[in-house]
Amino acid sequence: MDWSLLLNPDSEVGAVVLNLLMVLVLGQLLSMHYRTFARVLSNKRKFAPMLVFIAATTMLVITVVKSSLALSLGLVGALSIIRFRTPIKEPEDLAYLFLAVAIGVGAGAEQRLLTSSVLIVLMIFMAALRWKNREEDLPHTLLHVSAALGERDRDGALQAVQSGIGSLASESNLARMDVRAGNFDATFALTLTSGQSVGPILDALGAAFPDASLSIVEAASTD
Repeated sequence: MDWSLLLNPDSEVGAVVLNLLMVLVLGQLLSMHYRTFARVLSNKRKFAPMLVFIAATTMLVITVVKSSLALSLGLVGALSIIRFRTPIKEPEDLAYLFLAVAIGVGAGAEQRLLTSSVLIVLMIFMAALRWKNREEDLPHTLLHVSAALGERDRDGALQAVQSGIGSLASESNLARMDVRAGNFDATFALTLTSGQSVGPILDALGAAFPDASLSIVEAASTD
């Protein structure tokens, strides 16, 4: 084998090598962009590296089947029997998956300049939108408090919870409250002033309601 063909972009082998390098670079950029700017509940550290592999796999498939109608039909048949058991629930995850597939398709079709240009413009645009709406990306949580009323009435219990939350949340809305047999269950939708506010809120509520059951569920992820 003439190894110089690997460095010759005009040869078939060299073109594949060049496409693969482009996919790896663009896929890694997309992965970094996803980890930095995506606001999803899924584990970004686990999901982000997969974008590179999806782009590279798509490029390989397009490269193999693009010159053969028979292989293309065979690919359709093969994909029809695949069953994906992990649903993609986050629209933003799905958007990044499509971008990864687009990188692979564009590289496999040797549309290098078009693919690179469009991807970079999209990532810059998405980053600009995220920066513009950065105030809306404050940590959102659902706080559930279950405790005995004690000597308090319903309004007193709510006031005690609100006092515990205090200035640690820029916004606090009562989503649900149930009172029965001297106990109350309340759920609040909070917009925290920072990701470090959870601990102080739990400490304050634990002091106000020593027997309380407290739980916080994150409604947005920033990592």
